[in-house]
This record gives sequence, structure tokens and C-alpha cells, in this order.
Amino acid sequence: MLSIQKGRIIIYRLFDVGLEIDLGGIEKSAKEGARRLQFSRYPYMKALQFANPPIAFDLQPFVKPLFGRDTKVNVVAKAYDFGVLSIAFDVPIPPGATFDELEKAAQSLDVDRSIDAMARDYVGQLSESIADAITAREIKEGFVEDYAIIYIEELGEELKISEFLSRYDPARLLLYETRELSRFTRQETLRHSFSYYPDDLIIVHLDNAFIIDPSGSFDLPDLLEFANAQIFELRYYDGVIDKELKSIYATLSGKRVSVLRLRLFERLARKITRTITELTEITERVNNALKVTEDVYYARVYRTFMALLRSRDLEVGIREKLQIVMDTYKMLHDEIASKRAYMIELGIFLLFVVDIVIVLAGL
Repeated sequence: MLSIQKGRIIIYRLFDVGLEIDLGGIEKSAKEGARRLQFSRYPYMKALQFANPPIAFDLQPFVKPLFGRDTKVNVVAKAYDFGVLSIAFDVPIPPGATFDELEKAAQSLDVDRSIDAMARDYVGQLSESIADAITAREIKEGFVEDYAIIYIEELGEELKISEFLSRYDPARLLLYETRELSRFTRQETLRHSFSYYPDDLIIVHLDNAFIIDPSGSFDLPDLLEFANAQIFELRYYDGVIDKELKSIYATLSGKRVSVLRLRLFERLARKITRTITELTEITERVNNALKVTEDVYYARVYRTFMALLRSRDLEVGIREKLQIVMDTYKMLHDEIASKRAYMIELGIFLLFVVDIVIVLAGL
């Protein structure tokens, strides 16, 4: 029976904790266990460039019953400069575990709600310890992203990927299914697959990924985590823009710009200006956090995963909503300018009338 000699299940929970995290400030304060994320494989370094690499923290591990035994779970957090904290639970797969046992453990972790509570506790403690580095610190309750990676470093026997796939269907593991899947479902689940050498494999999926990498490199898990953090933050600010639009519509509903309400609409125009400036700056920083410079292996994986997460649709949607906000501001600005011009003209007319009255009174 096909087994695993060395591997792990990595469970991620991502939180928005603030407007920005000063990673340089964290480094200067020399927090214990903090380290910068770097890719390990030189051939791919020129393909991807971090604008500001995240900082990782080794947190307190804990013990959890898995694979029929007490298993030590390591915990690693990452801080991203655009305001995201990621908590990763690293669950080792015991040597000799079968894929049936792996499926059961993965399914168990997928429905384990205690993972969410523990992640919330970890992120709360970490955000407090680096509070000085977080701008507008606030953990957004109810807004959490989850992801999982099954990472196998060594199988129980040496196999090429083609041989492995002939003996095991990873689609069942990715979909947390126990029954045999249809050919169509299998093809759809495995269609985002990549292999660089005959013995490595990565399959990216919406909720999880499956990796076989004998090198033991954490480049691909780190890359997928980074992409998830980018999409997660863009989704958050997409929601922020929706709320801003609703607020603007509520303020403008049934009201016309008039001389008596001029100050109200001037305040709204200033608020819209701040909103446009802040959201444009934030979304650009998120989009530019990781640059793909050459079409090599890691870059293809990254682009495919971002496309799978519909990053393009999300970015276009945000731009269109920001354009609506900008058009609303322009309309308000023009209306306010028109009313101000009217008030100036009215003032000049009144002064003219007063002058005439004074002259006539003097006669």
C-alpha cells in the first residue's frame, strides 16, 4: 500500500489586523524568533520579487490527537505590510502513514472548529505584542480566510510522478471525499497541476493544494500563502468600498445640493477624497507586493493560482467601484462649485442693491 515517509498538513488562517504593519519597525525592535521570508532556490529568485517581504514568527506549539496519537503541532505566523497576519498550523504526518490515514486526518482538520478559535487566540496575542507596529490596529471579526496545503517530502518508495498518479488519485484528498470520483471531477480538480522535475508535483485548488517536493523547500507553500494574503486583503477592501458606496448613496438619497446644505455636502466631498486616496494607495500596495518578472516555473504557478482565485475580476471590480466613487466626487464638486458661484453672484447683487439704497437714501 502506498505510504508517506515524511510530510505535513499545513492549515492556514488569515486575519486583517490593521491598515498597515511596519515590518521594518518589528525588525529594529528585534522580536525573538522573527525572520524575513526569502525564497531558497536561486533559479527562481529573479522570477518573483517582494516589495517588502513578510516577517515570520515561531509561536508556541501545542499537542493535538491526530493519526491515532498525540501529535505536536508547530505554529508559525507571518506579518504582511498591508495589514494581514497569517497563522499556520504545521501538522507532521507520521512516517509510514497511508493515504487513507492522511485523508481521514485532512477531513478531520477541515471540519475542526477549534482550529478557528486557536488561530484567533494566537493572532490576538501576536497583534498585541507588535501593537506599536500596527497602524489602526483592529482584528476584523468574522473576516477570516482559510487554506490548507498537504505537503509530502518523501513517499514510502521512490516513484516518478506519473507512477504515483497511476496509483493514487489526489483529487479525492483535495475534495475531502472518500468515494471514487468521476473522470470529469478528477480532471477538473487536477487541471491546475505543475511539475518541474520527474519526482515533484504541485496541484493548486481553491481551498487547498497538494505538493510533492523531495527537496523539502518551502518556497511553494510560502508563495501560495502570499497569494492568499493578497487576495484576502483585496476582498476586504472590496467590501470596504461597497460600504462606502452605500454610505454615500444613503447621504445623497432624496437630497439635492443646496445653499442650506452646502457644508454637509462639502464634508461628504472631503470624506470621498480621503476614501479615494486611502483605498487607491492600499490596493496598489497589495497589488505590487509581489512582482512576477519572468515566465518561469514559480511565476507560472503564481499566475495560475491568482487566476484561480479570480484576482483579475476582483481588481477590475475594485477599479470600477473606485471610478464610481470618483465620478460621485466630481459630480458633488461641480454642484458645490455651482452653488458657491451662485452665492458669490447673489452676494455681489445684494451689495449692488445696498449701494443703490445708500445712494438714494443720501439724496
